[in-house]
Amino acid sequence: MGAAGLDDSLVRIILGAASLILACWLVVSARADEPVTDAMRRRETRENEAAGRDLLGTQAKKWLAGPEWASSRPLRLADLRGRVVVVRFWTDTCPYCEASLPAMQKLAEEMKDAPVTFVGLYQSKPLGSERPWKGVVAHAAKLGVTFPIAYDHHWATLRSWWLDGARRRATSASFVIGPDGRFVHVHPGPVFFPSADPTDARANADFEAIREAIRRHLPSADR
Repeated sequence: MGAAGLDDSLVRIILGAASLILACWLVVSARADEPVTDAMRRRETRENEAAGRDLLGTQAKKWLAGPEWASSRPLRLADLRGRVVVVRFWTDTCPYCEASLPAMQKLAEEMKDAPVTFVGLYQSKPLGSERPWKGVVAHAAKLGVTFPIAYDHHWATLRSWWLDGARRRATSASFVIGPDGRFVHVHPGPVFFPSADPTDARANADFEAIREAIRRHLPSADR
């Protein structure tokens, strides 16, 4: 085969490869543009609601937070027996946490006279990074948070409670722990907040579910 024949073959190969790449791109683009159907939304909702059910009724392990605490002396979960404990894992680069932490603050203010302790466990992202504690505290203050927060270094508690041994859709999970130290409600993330907007119905329903779980497990005199 002469040089011209080689050139023609090479051109055909290049054009064929380009056509294949273009076809693949068109397929991917078409799929990306497919509308999210009601069935897809319902499936996602079912999967999200099922996440965390494996933990209900199990004993919460001690949290493994570091010595850094704000708005409180260092707390131990074992010392909070007899109280309802609400824990949210959060980070400062998470838009869902920007909405959920103020919602949790609202619950803390509503129940300030009840035997409930709210705790925000900070997880630095990406895993392995470590943000200075001063910046964490400043970010929480910017969101209006006054309940205790602590640093969950290297995601130690997050992994122990939530990630180890299971596939989870989000790291920004929240937990309600009953007075006996057992998980009574798990919100698998990513977001909850009160809202009358129909487009926020899921977030509002999750907020109400957390509120109801707290109230249901308070001593009868405090409900």
